[in-house]
Amino acid sequence: MNDNDESWLPNREPYIPASLSEIYDFLACLLGGAPTFVDDTGFYPDQNIDTEFAVLVAAFDKVRRKLGEDRYVKLIELAAQAKGLFAADPKNENGKTRQGYRVIHEIEDIIQDARKRRVIAKLKDDVRDVTGE
Repeated sequence: MNDNDESWLPNREPYIPASLSEIYDFLACLLGGAPTFVDDTGFYPDQNIDTEFAVLVAAFDKVRRKLGEDRYVKLIELAAQAKGLFAADPKNENGKTRQGYRVIHEIEDIIQDARKRRVIAKLKDDVRDVTGE
């Protein structure tokens, strides 16, 4: 990477997960980046706790219909709670990061429950398959 380039990536806009399974995958990335979510490699110099949780909330917005309003509202609340916990423990010293992990796992459970209910109800995804998306 040369000093004149902001990034070697052609598109600096973050990818927003667009399905329940993509959100589930993104949650694993969140767990790996906690508690600061700063990319130490330099590939994503703008990445931080604010950008990562903005992506998560935007992803919830994309699948709001599939989640249902109650799950959507709960997920937004849990995302704000997790972000606050991680922000309160940027050096992973006071136990808030561990609490944040638990909240992310709670979000995972809600996403998986939504996927399971869609399969049981045989609801079709955007390409007309029953996949839990």
